[in-house]
Amino acid sequence: MKNTAKLMKAREWASREFTKGSMPQNRTISTWILKGKIRGAVISGTVYVYEDQYFGVPQVVSNAVMHLVAESV
Repeated sequence: MKNTAKLMKAREWASREFTKGSMPQNRTISTWILKGKIRGAVISGTVYVYEDQYFGVPQVVSNAVMHLVAESV
């Protein structure tokens, strides 16, 4: 299964997923990535999250949906 989702900066992702004043810090998002709670990458100190990640949706569910979508095309 190939991931076709693009990376977006963590700040942009956080502003999409959280209300103003409730956004987690980049280091928190980085910890989530390292613990496997969301898919993303830390590249040269910059934190990125895959655009298909949604806060509160377990990673196993996201993976299953990605697999089903890939199989349907």
